[in-house]
Amino acid sequence: MSPMRTRFILIETSHPGNVGAAARALKVMGFDEMVLVAPRYANVLRKEETIQRASGANDVLDKTRIVDTLEEALDGISHLCATAMTPRDFGPPTRSPREHFDLLLGRPASSSEAPLSGVAAEPISSIGFLFGSERFGMKNEDVYKCHVALSIPTNPQFGSLNLAAALQLIAYEWRLAL
Repeated sequence: MSPMRTRFILIETSHPGNVGAAARALKVMGFDEMVLVAPRYANVLRKEETIQRASGANDVLDKTRIVDTLEEALDGISHLCATAMTPRDFGPPTRSPREHFDLLLGRPASSSEAPLSGVAAEPISSIGFLFGSERFGMKNEDVYKCHVALSIPTNPQFGSLNLAAALQLIAYEWRLAL
């Protein structure tokens, strides 16, 4: 896989089991950098449910950082992707993960979309994937900090994915792209 630094950022997680399941999902896909922004429980990484759901991905939990603000979590990230169920009227473009990764890595996209504006000027050295709270999703102000909003094509009548499942899908698509 590419040496591109990859960070998964979870904002205000409320369920310890989701943090453990996210760590497991990352390890399975070959990633290990997770940052939690203001999780509901300060000791979430040591909670029994977190450790059980990590199911052997304790090394990912050990490496996980907890920070107070999104700005701290973004330090060193050159390209930021929101994950949002609902496209916003304002803010970054919404794309499927596969389409965006093809554009990002300079591959011919299936659509006739032009190359990423503003991205080609500076090579991307690190990428961050931003996931909102299980209860509230992502705040507009956080989405607006991103270069793109990744939208996973789901059932239009029921598109709400579990946090760890969404993270697993993005990690899988990114692993395939690399």
